[in-house]
Amino acid sequence: MSIRDLLAIEFLHPWVLSGLLALPALAWFRRRPRAVPSLTVPSLRGRTHLGRIPDRERSPTSALWTLLALALLIVGLARPRLPRGDLPDPSKGIDIMLALDFSRSMAETDFRLERKRVTRRAALEYVTEKFILGRPNDRIGIVCFARNPFLVSPLTLDHRWAIESMRQTDLATGTGIGWAVMAAGNFLRKDSERSKVVILVTDGDNSSGPRASEVIGQLVRDQVKLYSVLIGPEMVTPSVAATHDLNRASRTTGGQFFQANDTRALQGIYNLIDQLEKRELIQKRFVLWQELFPWPVAAGALLWLAGWIRDTLLRRLLP
Repeated sequence: MSIRDLLAIEFLHPWVLSGLLALPALAWFRRRPRAVPSLTVPSLRGRTHLGRIPDRERSPTSALWTLLALALLIVGLARPRLPRGDLPDPSKGIDIMLALDFSRSMAETDFRLERKRVTRRAALEYVTEKFILGRPNDRIGIVCFARNPFLVSPLTLDHRWAIESMRQTDLATGTGIGWAVMAAGNFLRKDSERSKVVILVTDGDNSSGPRASEVIGQLVRDQVKLYSVLIGPEMVTPSVAATHDLNRASRTTGGQFFQANDTRALQGIYNLIDQLEKRELIQKRFVLWQELFPWPVAAGALLWLAGWIRDTLLRRLLP
């Protein structure tokens, strides 16, 4: 057993350990001076050994064995144990699927990052990485899409692997937004008690397959929120945004629709979604314990038995 394990030991009944405080008093009681029986005789010549206590009676080891056995039994009754398995842990409780547009238009270099012109994809990957790493307790998956969606990472807590998989994905032609929404919803775990969210980021209009508003019924049935983000240097007018297909689809699920024309705006939208979808939930998990009480109880019983054999049987056999 390592030092780390020793420090992690807990007691189910710690109040029992207060019994250890009584052991010093018991030791004093056993070792207190006692009167020795005496007999009046005319002379002690030749009888000096009568008032002498044998060495084995005065030995402190007899009391030590008993006290040590009692101490071990008290520790055992306090139920020492080591935690094995998960403990109740506050977590965000969110399952998030990111549906990211990886069409050819994402290669346009009209965004800026650290005062340098970068592609829309580079800006999206930068902001997405910061968002993912900022939510260590959430399961996050990634679906990239062009004409058709393709799974880059299933829901996972291995966020570094998901980010690396995203960076290795190639661009393709077309923009199938409706298919991407359906795929992201399908990859969310239906039996999970966590909140479920789809965050869709695209830089264009749907050009392949159904529109998002036409397939949103699946997300509504599964209680999945859709947050959609339209990126690009040109912002659509408020009147157009009000009737935009992604706006209607997002609001139907209880989510929101955003626009971002630069990296800073996209970062701000991710931060806002991050705050909107942070909920403190206590995940109920089972705790497995390794019980340690048999060891001190067995050791205490053996010491008690050894002391009884020494003080009872051996004393009778030895002169």
